[in-house]
Amino acid sequence: MTRLHNRRWAALEDRDREQLRSLLVDALALAAAGTASEDARAVLAGLRTVGGGDVRVPWTDLHLAAPAAVAAMSTLIHAWDFDDTHDEAVVHTASVVVPTVLAAASIGKADGKSVVDGLATGVQVLSRLARLTGPRTGVIRTAGLGSLAAAAAAATVWGVPDERIEHAMALSLGAALAPGTRQAVVDGSVAKRLQPGLAAQFGFTAAALAAQGVEGPSGWLSGEFGLAPGSDLTIDDLFTGDFEGRWVALKPYPACRYTHAALAAAEALHVRHPRWDAVAQVRVHVPEGPAYSLVSRPYEDRGAPLVDAQFSIPWQLAALWVTGRYDLTTLSGDDLRDPAIAAAAARVVVEQDLPESAVMTGARVEVRATDGSHSVAEAPMPGADGTSRQALARKVESCLRVAAHPDHAGAVADLEQLAAGLPELDAPSLAAALDRCTVSLLP
Repeated sequence: MTRLHNRRWAALEDRDREQLRSLLVDALALAAAGTASEDARAVLAGLRTVGGGDVRVPWTDLHLAAPAAVAAMSTLIHAWDFDDTHDEAVVHTASVVVPTVLAAASIGKADGKSVVDGLATGVQVLSRLARLTGPRTGVIRTAGLGSLAAAAAAATVWGVPDERIEHAMALSLGAALAPGTRQAVVDGSVAKRLQPGLAAQFGFTAAALAAQGVEGPSGWLSGEFGLAPGSDLTIDDLFTGDFEGRWVALKPYPACRYTHAALAAAEALHVRHPRWDAVAQVRVHVPEGPAYSLVSRPYEDRGAPLVDAQFSIPWQLAALWVTGRYDLTTLSGDDLRDPAIAAAAARVVVEQDLPESAVMTGARVEVRATDGSHSVAEAPMPGADGTSRQALARKVESCLRVAAHPDHAGAVADLEQLAAGLPELDAPSLAAALDRCTVSLLP
């Protein structure tokens, strides 16, 4: 494998570099918010029992062995399902790539330039692989392909020769495209939050093995049982063309991305119809197809309120009208178990009657008021055209507020400064900056 465009920070356009900086800031802020998640805390406690190590988990005093630290960081980032999404590839990149490169830098004493190279590599591999392999029955592609992206990212941070990077990816094949990952969503299990970290943990270890000369199967990509069997794809195909990170959207809502257009349209209607007692019914129109079916069904409390809410358009729109908002505080406070929201969700009807789309797309929402009036709003997928620095700063501050950080504004500035200066930091300065920016928020 040659040193192709899209693998190195120096080869990226300025807008792509800015996107990676924003992705890092977003991920670290989400990890802070993750410390307020009881589910994430349970995962951290479980990883602690496996044994300690030298890698500090951001926003905690927990030190773990590098693979376990990757799983811990990933779980914190993905805890609220608020992390980025590539709308065509349908993957969360940061929950796999950011923990991997930070842990790799920690044990490899790597500098900031190596970290941003690893970020570029990991985002590109995960997004492009997901696009090339396409949807698979039962597979969540973040978990299903995360091991290969993590392997490539970690190996890049360590400066592993190019041919060994391909072996790292090949060794990760055993954790790829597991056909049962989607069951966690179907059952409303919080295990969904952990799956990207487990995949990244596997890939991280694969990279370490490949760095020592262990080889993987040569047909990992196009062989009979590879990721794209019978194709003529090569690893070079993963790095040609435009940088995939350009189409990674930073989520504006803490929810399954398939619900976002409906939420955006509903917010526009909520301004016109703010009183729920004056609304007779809300009707939502989304595309046909199995991808949208999980978020379109009537709301049901199946015993996992966080996942049930985040994968339910009816619940989210009901929360918007009952409480006047849908944001991270909706999920981290008492609203999650509010019976008034659950009852209101019964008056939100979702119809899959828009044309099926291969990518995440827009939605239409209608409100029928008790006085007989009728209003309609349409919205494209929000955030697909990028996130302004102001919007990102607001999101980061909301995450830090949920995490009970004592200095929201100061922490936002620190994270932005870290991301801006990352490529110029030597290894000791990088370690010190991360410790300073991600102080422990756990008691």
